[in-house]
Amino acid sequence: MAKKQYTLSIRQSIFYPSILIVLISILTVSMILFFNFRRTTSEIVEDSSKEINKQIILNFENYINSVIDTANYIQEKTVEYGLRANQVGLDDVYAQAAEVQPDIESIVLLDRSGHYLVRSTNKTVSEEDLTKKEWFIDALSDDSIYHFSSPHPQDIFLISSSEVITVTKVVTYYYNEVEYQGILVIDINTSNIITLTETTNLGENGHIVIINDDDSLIYSNNTACVTDECQSLQISREIIFGGRSVDIEGTDFYANVNTLRNTRWRMATFINTDVLSTTSANTLWIMALITVVTFFITMTASSIISRRISSPISRLKDHMAKLEHGDFYKKIEIDGQQEVVSLTHSFNSMIEEIQGLMDRIITEQKSKRKTEFQALQNQINPHFLYNTLDSIVYLSENKMNDKVVEMVVALSKFFRISISRGQNIIFLKEEIEHARNYLLIQQIRYNNKFHFHFEVEDSVLNYKVVKLSLQPLIENAIVHGISTEYDEGLITIRAFQEGEDLIMEVEDDGFGMTSEQIQDVYERIQYSSEGKSVGLRNVYQRLKLYYGDKAKFLVDSELDERTTIRLVIPIEGAL
Repeated sequence: MAKKQYTLSIRQSIFYPSILIVLISILTVSMILFFNFRRTTSEIVEDSSKEINKQIILNFENYINSVIDTANYIQEKTVEYGLRANQVGLDDVYAQAAEVQPDIESIVLLDRSGHYLVRSTNKTVSEEDLTKKEWFIDALSDDSIYHFSSPHPQDIFLISSSEVITVTKVVTYYYNEVEYQGILVIDINTSNIITLTETTNLGENGHIVIINDDDSLIYSNNTACVTDECQSLQISREIIFGGRSVDIEGTDFYANVNTLRNTRWRMATFINTDVLSTTSANTLWIMALITVVTFFITMTASSIISRRISSPISRLKDHMAKLEHGDFYKKIEIDGQQEVVSLTHSFNSMIEEIQGLMDRIITEQKSKRKTEFQALQNQINPHFLYNTLDSIVYLSENKMNDKVVEMVVALSKFFRISISRGQNIIFLKEEIEHARNYLLIQQIRYNNKFHFHFEVEDSVLNYKVVKLSLQPLIENAIVHGISTEYDEGLITIRAFQEGEDLIMEVEDDGFGMTSEQIQDVYERIQYSSEGKSVGLRNVYQRLKLYYGDKAKFLVDSELDERTTIRLVIPIEGAL
């Protein structure tokens, strides 16, 4: 008794190797995650610190910009109002501006000698020499920018315990229409800056240090930064711009230094990264365990499994490629997993079914095409026969027997070619003769109201064409092209070879058509089933049925000059 061969299913081929892979992966993932975690955490800490620093800088810059906007407004009003004997108008502007922004302690305009010109409050002013104040000297040193001082007790008024930052700038004012320069002085209470720093979450012991361009301390919410011994202050001076991880008294921080626009200050943020690192580590472990382990297990398992199943599937794929090129006559036998073997059997059955269906479809399409072609062919003759017989009756009643004989002979020749022993493809010379007889009959019908002319190359007379290709075009030229009622028209029939194509043309010298009418003809012969343009649509459809896309039906016309209908068929189909 033969031993039964046992083959694994695809599911079993995946499951058993996966158990071994998972066991090995669990042992290696921990080490991989450890080194990957250290690198990724550093990047996260750095990116987070930079974003927080940017947000803090933005908050401070927005506040500083609001102060500058107020100063610009005061400057504009000072120029607009000018100094007069009665300063009530300008004093009110200064006072209102100070009231609008509560953290502004005072707004004062001084001349270059330090004398008071305009002020926002009636508090008692200081008698000190203001020209010796650092903020006054800074303003004169560069009259193009606003200057922000370090925090200091207010110098302008005597009764004030507020610590302020003084904003100064050289401005223009007019007195008796004469231009002068003075110093605009705005004292800002430091409480708002303190509020901005306190509302920023920088983690445990996180803090801010603001220094000016000579590295002097402007402000810090770190109480330890009161002397040059402060480690945060030293780090802020060293970094200049950018950021790095630092250790301050055993705690990890990320220090980031950036400039404040419109000032000569730099701001350093110190973010506690101990908490951030712990939080990031917990999240990273979970994500890494799910993502990385799954990825590597799946990748490794797929690599092993693909080698086991690739051979039979590749063979099946190659056979399917042959199927794309029409090879339906060869079966394929594949050994391997149960599913692959079953799929192969189903594939072979499908090929047999497709082969049978294709044979039946080809047979049916040939029969259908032949029937459609014959039906289109048969549409032409009855309509023409009715009109011709009607004309013969008319000629007979009017005793025009010679014309009757001539028309009957032409009609006989016309239908002898039309019948053509049941053939649908005839020689071009027969089609030309058929067209000539048709024109003779119509010429008699219309009492010689048009003439016709043939321009046919001898070399193409023995080419074969679809029967009754020219007659509907000639009929269209007679009915719609030329005026048989008033004028004598000319119809020209041409046939010649152009490259690899046989060209047949019917041209009349009648009314012509506009581009819109030509487009309408194209739409009717391709899509419409209405009664109009039946003959043209009949020719177009028969050409497409026989020659396919290689055949072309072209209309060219000049209004009140001519209309030419051109049929283009491939020479290979005419031999």
